[in-house]
Amino acid sequence: MRDAFDLTSAVSDSEFAALMTRIPLMAMGNRLGIAVSGGSDSMALTLLLSRWAKVRDKAVFTVTVDHQLRSESSAEAAWVQARLSDEGISHDILPWTNKVAGRGSLQVQARKARYEMLSRWCHEKEIRFLALAHHQDDQLETLLLRLQKHSGPDGLAGMSLLRREADVMLIRPLLSASKARLVATLKDRGWGWIEEASNYKDDYARNRLRRAMPFLEQQGIRPETLTRIVRSLGRIRRNLQSRTDHFIDQHVVLHPEGYLSVDLSDSAVIDEELFCRALVRGLLTVGGGSYSPRTAQIQKLVQDLLGRQKDRASLGGCYLSVTNDRLFVVRENRNIEDCTLEEGEFLWDNRFHVFVDANPSVKGMLLKALGRRGWQQLSEIFPEAKKSAIPLAGRYSLPAVFSGDKVIFVPHLDYSHADCRGQQSIKMRFEPKNILFSPPFTVA
Repeated sequence: MRDAFDLTSAVSDSEFAALMTRIPLMAMGNRLGIAVSGGSDSMALTLLLSRWAKVRDKAVFTVTVDHQLRSESSAEAAWVQARLSDEGISHDILPWTNKVAGRGSLQVQARKARYEMLSRWCHEKEIRFLALAHHQDDQLETLLLRLQKHSGPDGLAGMSLLRREADVMLIRPLLSASKARLVATLKDRGWGWIEEASNYKDDYARNRLRRAMPFLEQQGIRPETLTRIVRSLGRIRRNLQSRTDHFIDQHVVLHPEGYLSVDLSDSAVIDEELFCRALVRGLLTVGGGSYSPRTAQIQKLVQDLLGRQKDRASLGGCYLSVTNDRLFVVRENRNIEDCTLEEGEFLWDNRFHVFVDANPSVKGMLLKALGRRGWQQLSEIFPEAKKSAIPLAGRYSLPAVFSGDKVIFVPHLDYSHADCRGQQSIKMRFEPKNILFSPPFTVA
């Protein structure tokens, strides 16, 4: 393989094939997606990956998300479609039309919408792997950005070659190739690209860091050094991830009703670092959140739990309680959205996959958390529910179907109303967005 820091040479087909050996190809299937913005990075990825796929009898599908935040974005998306069509490469445009006020900056909202749209597109196309064009320069900028934000060692390990987003595996095969080499690849093959003006604005921290890189080199902070640091931290992160997997195997039970329990009977010998990491995963899985709690919060909670200083707490959208040397983590009954049932399939509260058949008797009913009032109503009309092993606080956040104020169907408590003929048309399965065992952190 050519030197990763040779900034003048194009990436050859054989070199790209070597980069792809880090990806678990057996799980990929014969359909592969590529997210394309039209910039040099994604166009180079499309060129290389489409050539790689062609000789391996894999079908490539490309997609551009048009955020419609710039006047020229739709024209750029159309150019990408025309250019790739000339190469015989399938391409779709996904316009972001459903813009509603949400949490975070416009950039954060756009990113969230982009991944949701890409995930749906992959599902419709039956694509399990989606390639992204992050490269070596992006990796180093990510390291510096996270240093600015005082990230811990996991954050400083940068981006992994593999990352799961819902039911799609995101892959980044170009993380060890520089942007300059990607540009050289396009020039070598006669492919064009779009230069987006926003990449040069000082409004964004990443752009400011990008322009500061030559100054850092003058001070002796070279890309080679930063890359070695990222790779070393990545190997440490992967080792800790493997040890955390083993800890979870030994101490944690994930229940199909959407909660988990942790055996604390050997708390005197439990490794605090591994417990912290396992608990972060558990909170994301049960709580359905997109971000981990702050490290300091997790460390303080774990110290209190292991030292028996605290036996209940709320964190990360979850309620935690200790009973008989066992920690229970359940979804807190707050910030859970209601939804009206319609025919189809969807993910509710980032935890339960819901399937609704074409049955008119269930349409218009409401799916929401059972709640305290719902539980009180249910326990009176169906006393058997009181025998459930689900912790009481966890019952309040269970998915339940209501007709008006009446509880109609609570599958995880084995209840369906006598008048409800549609329960067979509704199926719910705990299949959270954030899985307890994530793909191994893969160092580029």
